[in-house]
Amino acid sequence: MNVQKYIIYKNIDRFKSMMIDRTQKTFIEFNTYEHYTISKSGHRRSILSQSVKWTKTEGLKNLGVTGLYLLPSTHVNGLNICKFAGLCKKPCIAFTGHLGAFHVETMKKRTLALFHYTERYLEDMVRELFIMAFRASIENKNIYIRLNGTSDLPFHTVLDMDALTNDINGLAGFYDYTKYPRVDNPWKNYHLTYSYSERTKNINAQFDRVAIVVSQETKKQLLTEHPAVFGDGDKHDVRPLDTQRYILLRAKKPTTKGHGPVDQDFMMDINTALEMCVGGVL
Repeated sequence: MNVQKYIIYKNIDRFKSMMIDRTQKTFIEFNTYEHYTISKSGHRRSILSQSVKWTKTEGLKNLGVTGLYLLPSTHVNGLNICKFAGLCKKPCIAFTGHLGAFHVETMKKRTLALFHYTERYLEDMVRELFIMAFRASIENKNIYIRLNGTSDLPFHTVLDMDALTNDINGLAGFYDYTKYPRVDNPWKNYHLTYSYSERTKNINAQFDRVAIVVSQETKKQLLTEHPAVFGDGDKHDVRPLDTQRYILLRAKKPTTKGHGPVDQDFMMDINTALEMCVGGVL
């Protein structure tokens, strides 16, 4: 399998440099590739999550989502893989549910493997992607890939996402959330949803989806009163298929010690949502 043809090697150095936290001089842990990718029991750690989140929405049940989950923001010393993170840094979904309870150390090892052995890790990831998509295709299903499941890195600069989507049976495409104010995205098979935060000044017209974190109560009221404006982002996670511009996501309670409770300023209140979205400010 010639996985090298899908990787844009000339951009690797630039990609790695964008992972470095330049605000502080901190030693970045270094070890062998095997240390980061082989478990103590001798098994190879998966790169992509082996758990596919299949949508339960009628008409979309043959679509699923999986992806790459790294340790976000500056939680790995010396690295910053979410340059525009704000109040989301502490209650990030990396620290919620099963991920937060059991896989923090695994996410750290994935992050360090990607940084120190970028080319090799990307090659192994593409091989894994082929296998996962093939398994889905056998069941007449398709999967979407979120490489920034818990990060905000320019994977679109080091992977030919159109070639991968065209060549792999069972791969529907790629998509991510991003807080970057603008992304030079050359791929038609890579969809980006802008992730609103307290640091947002304006939203570039290139983004046709805007994800907003709200409380459960705010979400319920907005969906009931303005169903044409807001979509339920927790109903399914296939953002490229949404029809509404504004997608509401319920804030999730962290399960990792030291990462809660959720800051109220992290969530958009109902009056702000009405003013900015219904009122046409955003």
